[in-house]
Amino acid sequence: MKNDGYLIALAWPETYCKQAGGWYDPLLSFLRISSNNYYKVGHAALVLVTTHQSEAHYFDFGRYHAPFGHGRVRSKLTDHELIIHTKLAFDSKGNILNLQYLLEEVANKEACHGIGPLHAGIYPVNVAKAHAKANELQQKQHIPYGPFLKNGSNCSRFVRDVMKAGFTHPLNKILLYLPLVLTPTPKGNVRLLKNKFVINPRIKTHQCAPEKKTKTALLSTLSPPLKPKNIPYASQWLSGEGAGSWFHISTQNERFLVERFSPEGQLECQGIFRSSQTINLSSEFHVHYPSNCQQISLIIKNELFQLEAIK
Repeated sequence: MKNDGYLIALAWPETYCKQAGGWYDPLLSFLRISSNNYYKVGHAALVLVTTHQSEAHYFDFGRYHAPFGHGRVRSKLTDHELIIHTKLAFDSKGNILNLQYLLEEVANKEACHGIGPLHAGIYPVNVAKAHAKANELQQKQHIPYGPFLKNGSNCSRFVRDVMKAGFTHPLNKILLYLPLVLTPTPKGNVRLLKNKFVINPRIKTHQCAPEKKTKTALLSTLSPPLKPKNIPYASQWLSGEGAGSWFHISTQNERFLVERFSPEGQLECQGIFRSSQTINLSSEFHVHYPSNCQQISLIIKNELFQLEAIK
């Protein structure tokens, strides 16, 4: 099977992650491996690049705008703030000439939720196969979150699954199935690749262990912050355990205008949506899961309605 591009594995080892709610959490807290119910396990992501094509595609997995205990795969389709603006250039052999610029953009992209230095590794893969796997997992919508769940995933397992799909060399594929740890780690994914880089963000950050949260906060998604004054009053909050946004939906010429704002009020995405169902927004409605920049779910009178982006 032919390699047609590259997979860039990304890791932010200094990032803290909220406990997954597994059987092992109390034990690890007792052993002081976790601090205030958070683990310093890092965050993982990946970028797919097709040779001689200027566009790069970022993917990650996390508890963003997902029900409690679940995560989802993000990309530029579902989360417009993840668009990579660096246009890649290649030499005659297909090597990326401006990889440093791409990594610097990702290292400084707040939407990636990484803290501290970015570690990266690059390796030739069959991008079509890797992309298909990432899309397959994204289409599952909400996946149970956890490093050890049989049918679950976390950021590192997601990256490893895409690597398994894209790697073509038999020995490399074997190494992916024989980890030295019980579950993949962000930095462990990078170590498997030959060409490695470390990029320091322009604004150096050092994340301390998050403050201790109440039991209620640990067992729920993020509570709505104060609504920014610059966003529409009727905007509704939808969150996961790791990130949330304000959604505003209005009618526009028999279509629907959807706007998503960050907790601070910055516009994250905006688009025109449509539905095959008859929807009357004059009735009380609630934004529900799954909702992102590509699709919106609404609950109206206990019935689920779906909107899909058209532009």
